[in-house]
Amino acid sequence: MKKQTKYIFTSQGTMEDKLSLFTPPLKGMTKYEVVILLSKRAREINQLRIELQKKYKVNLVEKEKPIVMALKEYLNNELEPVDSYTIELFKEESE
Repeated sequence: MKKQTKYIFTSQGTMEDKLSLFTPPLKGMTKYEVVILLSKRAREINQLRIELQKKYKVNLVEKEKPIVMALKEYLNNELEPVDSYTIELFKEESE
C-alpha cells in the first residue's frame, strides 16, 4: 500500500508535508501546561492590540495571529514555563 502524502501551503507559498509537522519542546512541562501558557500569552497579545486600537483610534492590521506570535516567543525562550499552581489559578480566572 502506497503512503498518501497530504500537503499544506505555508505562508511563504511553499508546500510542506502535513504529516511532518513538529511538536514543540516541552521544557519540563506537560502538553496541557504548554497549551495553557500559549493561550494565555495569545490573549495578552490580542488585548494589547485592542488597547492600542482604542488609544490611537486606528485599525491595526495583523501580520500574524496572536497564537503564532506566542508560539514564536515560546520557541525563542522568551516565555517563562508555568507550574501546576499557575495553571490552577488560570482555571479559576476563566470560570
